[in-house]
Amino acid sequence: MSVQGSSRQPAWIEVAVSNAGVVKGATAITWAWCWGITREVLRHDPSVEEVAEWWNTSIRTAYRDHAAFKKAFPMLDSPAAYVDNPAILPIIKKASRKMSDIEQNIKSHKRPTDVAAMKIGFATFSV
Repeated sequence: MSVQGSSRQPAWIEVAVSNAGVVKGATAITWAWCWGITREVLRHDPSVEEVAEWWNTSIRTAYRDHAAFKKAFPMLDSPAAYVDNPAILPIIKKASRKMSDIEQNIKSHKRPTDVAAMKIGFATFSV
């Protein structure tokens, strides 16, 4: 992609929207964010079911969000490449620490707002 004639790497959100559209692209970024925080807390790559359980959402919704991620990033097997991006990983780790502080209320965790997830969607895309 280029911006006014200059060549640059696209942002993650640009790749997601290009492949899946605005709504599914935003959902894909949010899914990666949720998956990353769940991975930090559980200390392993979580399954779709584990993400759904940790975020107290339905498994059907989790699978729809996962499908949006796969459509937005068909070149990736999991959100790991996104989460491990040096611009994103520290943000994920900080968010997971804050959420772990209130672990006794884990079932009341809410998904991140679209704005919070979109902030990390603008990191430069790299695989």
